[in-house]
Amino acid sequence: MNILLISQCHKNALKETRRILDQFAERCGERTWQTPITQAGLTTLRKLLRQTARKNTAVACYWTHGKNHTELLWVVGDRRQFNEQGRVPTNRTRRDILRAEDENGWRYAHSIQIMATLAALLHDIGKATLGFRNKLKQSNIQASDPYRHEWISLRLFQAMIHGCATDAEWLARLAQWRDYAQAQPDWDSLIINDSHAQASHDFSSAPPLAQWLMWLIVTHHRLPFFTLDYHNANQRQNLQKASSSHYYAMPLPEWYRAYLTPVPGWVCPPSWQTNVHPQPQQFWQFPPADKSEQSAANQPLDAPAIHHVIRHAMDSATWQKSMSRWANKALNHPPLMALSQAAMPIADPLLLHLSRLCLMVGDHNYSSLKPNDAKRIPADQNFNLYANTDKTSGKLKQTLDEHLCGVGQFTARFARLLPQLPQELPTISARHKPFTARSQNPRFQWQDRAYDLGRSVREASGNQGFFGVNMASTGCGKTLGNARIMHALADPERGLRLTVALGLRVLTLQTGAALRKKLDLDEDSLAVLVGGAANRTLFELNQTKPEADDATATPDFGSESAQALLDEAESVDGMAHISDSAVDADEFGTVIADTKARQLLYAPMVSCTIDHLMQASECLRGGKHIAPMLRLLTSDLILDEPDDFNQADLPALARLVHWAGLLGSRVLLSSATLTPDFVSGLMQAYQAGRAIWAQHQGLPETPVLCAWFDEYTQTSHACADAAEFERQHQQFAEQRAQQLAAEAVRRQAEIWPLKLPKAPEGQKLHFAALAENIVQAAHTLHSAHGEISTAQNATHGKKISVGLVRLANIGAINALAQALLACESLPADTRIHLCCYHARQLLLLRSRLENTLDRLLNRSQPENLFRQAEIIAATADQPEHNHIFIVLASPVSEVGRDHDYDWAIIEPSSMRAIIQLCGRVWRHRPYKTAEQANVLILGSNLRSLRQPNLLLGEATFIYPGFEEKPRFLLRSHRSEELITPEQLAHINAIPRIIKSEMPEPNKLRRLADLEHAVMADLLNPAAPNFLTAYWQTDGANRACVHSQRIAPFRASQRQTDYICLPNNDSAPANNNWGFVFKQSENAWAHPYDADAGKASIRHYMLPNSTGRIQPWLHTDLNTALTQLSELLGENDPTRTALRFATISLPDNQQPTAGWRFNEWLGFGDFK
Repeated sequence: MNILLISQCHKNALKETRRILDQFAERCGERTWQTPITQAGLTTLRKLLRQTARKNTAVACYWTHGKNHTELLWVVGDRRQFNEQGRVPTNRTRRDILRAEDENGWRYAHSIQIMATLAALLHDIGKATLGFRNKLKQSNIQASDPYRHEWISLRLFQAMIHGCATDAEWLARLAQWRDYAQAQPDWDSLIINDSHAQASHDFSSAPPLAQWLMWLIVTHHRLPFFTLDYHNANQRQNLQKASSSHYYAMPLPEWYRAYLTPVPGWVCPPSWQTNVHPQPQQFWQFPPADKSEQSAANQPLDAPAIHHVIRHAMDSATWQKSMSRWANKALNHPPLMALSQAAMPIADPLLLHLSRLCLMVGDHNYSSLKPNDAKRIPADQNFNLYANTDKTSGKLKQTLDEHLCGVGQFTARFARLLPQLPQELPTISARHKPFTARSQNPRFQWQDRAYDLGRSVREASGNQGFFGVNMASTGCGKTLGNARIMHALADPERGLRLTVALGLRVLTLQTGAALRKKLDLDEDSLAVLVGGAANRTLFELNQTKPEADDATATPDFGSESAQALLDEAESVDGMAHISDSAVDADEFGTVIADTKARQLLYAPMVSCTIDHLMQASECLRGGKHIAPMLRLLTSDLILDEPDDFNQADLPALARLVHWAGLLGSRVLLSSATLTPDFVSGLMQAYQAGRAIWAQHQGLPETPVLCAWFDEYTQTSHACADAAEFERQHQQFAEQRAQQLAAEAVRRQAEIWPLKLPKAPEGQKLHFAALAENIVQAAHTLHSAHGEISTAQNATHGKKISVGLVRLANIGAINALAQALLACESLPADTRIHLCCYHARQLLLLRSRLENTLDRLLNRSQPENLFRQAEIIAATADQPEHNHIFIVLASPVSEVGRDHDYDWAIIEPSSMRAIIQLCGRVWRHRPYKTAEQANVLILGSNLRSLRQPNLLLGEATFIYPGFEEKPRFLLRSHRSEELITPEQLAHINAIPRIIKSEMPEPNKLRRLADLEHAVMADLLNPAAPNFLTAYWQTDGANRACVHSQRIAPFRASQRQTDYICLPNNDSAPANNNWGFVFKQSENAWAHPYDADAGKASIRHYMLPNSTGRIQPWLHTDLNTALTQLSELLGENDPTRTALRFATISLPDNQQPTAGWRFNEWLGFGDFK
């Protein structure tokens, strides 16, 4: 392909880009280059330009083809130098002739800027106390402040505006603060000292803007909560009940009246903390500043001198000038003063949280400036109050007045930038052809119809909002279809910014890899963000293996190894049209100091675990919410498989969807098993947020545009309320159910009755009897669905099947695995090969097992299984004709792995789990139909079998499951009563997507009814509950974090991290198996000392198994560690073990005798 390069760089950026471009292309003029180039070369060129880009960089690349035709491919650097087609302006002006700020639609943008800047000028005035001064000078003081500086700042501001009945009065006072302070020199005697027992906490008399400012001042580090016990799980559940609605449904006026208090753990030390400050009264004292505190070295140049007594930051002339300017701006800004006329406190979450975000960005960025940074502003000379110290030297750094004015300046600038971000950050162009290309495969042509529907409602979705539901079946290409739908909806003049959020790391990595390949995107265009570098490294190592071994593999576009000259049309299809940011990175400062935060903000597309976004709504303290909130503000959102979350995490998911609506995002849910109440509840959360966004944008109050997609139907409808949405959704779901029912039966189930004898003494269940049942059931399924190998190897002529046995809990898996190895009751001429797959395994060994199973269970080519080395080795030299391969797995097998089994045996937990797991049977073989059962469901779950007399009144379908005592209990725990014959005869998503007439919660007969009842009660209740109260108008929930405290995201049990390290002490007397376990911190501190910090985890040796059930896919840890070290080029296995031989174990499930470990079984209580 032939390309043309135009440079609009300036200063040193021009020299640098010339140096790079001259290596790739011929210079045709001062700023023009031209050359033929391969795709790989063009990718490398773009990467080099991006790596060296700076503020003055601007390079455009065009594809030249046809007669006099050029097409813009990408821009690196400042895209404002070029228009959408890549043309360069003929002239420039600094005048705002386009009045861009008037066109962004933000009605309250300037109001947010003014209030955030006023808060910035006041946020740290509480640092003038004697206690804080001494803390800065005496860094060895370890005791916590009795009251944090932001609370003191709040009290000082309250004293400053004492007696002002209106916002206009206190703003006028601040505008003339010098005159007021001279007339009232003892004004600070009005401060309310909270150390006194009678201190008032009633802020309800303050005017609305003053209350807003108070909230900003006191929350600029941490958001408030109530004086309640949030740490106990039972107490949190009690706080979710209607009896605690006083808290979760509290109006904001009531919160200001009595509940804005110095709560321990928020602005006071927690009650359990013992290192109390020895002189707490110093934090309420403001003596004149000691001249010895000054440090001339830290004074900015040209600072005005002062010659009066300094007791407060407000005594600074620099501060007084800034405050006068911004207070007068407030007084002269009609939209802001109109808000001050409200009879109620300002509860608008966008006003509150966007102004807080701007304040925190300004505070973080200015505080991080180095002592000699040119960005520091001049302030009063000899001003002896300080805000902070230099982290490197420990010396006093910024004076308090400089800090407040500097933070104010940074805050004002960022607030002005905020409305421009959606238009200025990098996007994927509407011209990127892989999004628009029509599918040639009939199976995926529904994507084209979905894309066309998206384009037809593009403008409406921008004005009304968009809430979409994609329920296409597995294997229909939902991942690509979702991306194409959102691309169709995106404004073509702006381009696409999209976030795909998932619950599992492995799904996130797989989705990111699939989208990069299918959409021809590079790592700059699509960022993949997951927690844990080790997980990512192992995934990428295993992704590269097939390419190295497969001589027929075709490299992706953009691969560094691609050498061939590509067809021009293919080159353009594979070229991502990416526009770089027009926003200087300096504007974000510390917000993007972290690499992940930078990717989250800048990348046009992001595939991430949902944890990266959750901080937007769940962050309790610090600034971790800033990057995800800006991401939601500037991109659309896909939630992939959102119904896979535990119901305890659904309140947080609903809050995230609400914030997506608040920040103007379009939202698409994608799963084949979405329940009606789940979808309706999230739509109501979105609608409540979108209404506030529309109000801020000056848009008319219109219904939210909703759309539904699957492989059969694509439709849209504007829904004004929940009732209309539910009618439309039910109509779509019923049409889908008819189509699913008419499909050929591919998964058919039967109930396998279980009658176990009484458990032996010391055991919870008779696992030996259970093992015999499993063997019989597996042989029955193998007889019906095993296949005869025709491969010309050791498997030839043998009947082979791979089945999945899914149990709900890891402890049962370990016990059953040991019982199976000891089982001798096998049918004749049969051998069973058994592996254990669950999460309680070393990361290295689990990843190795998962990637082996990924390869073995890729059944797209039916004979592929019989050519796998692990299958050949297991069957070689074995006389038996029947070889049954069993994967004994926990619920991790239900989602995240693209595995194809011949059959499955399931311990029932929920209808969702059954449907999800059955999707792994014949997953890659759509031509197969079930004439007899290929799934067996145990007659009850094992928890019920442990207590056979316990039939009613207790919840047994739990952990995992949906039962809850006393409200949601099943009338029976027998599978034949919980699942209907119709559901068994044709396993599909119908029980999940269609809700039958619901009985009372205590009369639930079916597993599906239980799930629908729980979803309705939580997400779509008849009366408001703790979840829906979050978006209650004028409520206090969004001003504090009570909701996040009573229903936190991933409120998992406490865990301890361990690392398994090589132990060079091989003395037999020590019974040493070659490794030793340590807690993570001890392992990193003493990696080579086997005895230092050694944990009590012991190695368990499997007894020799001489029967016809043998361990399969068993990997020796030393072998796995050695091979991984070689792949990484690491000479020291200990360093590899520190990163990859890791495990997190729950503290409350630790066996009495301590954890034991075996490479095949994992961790457990082995006997």
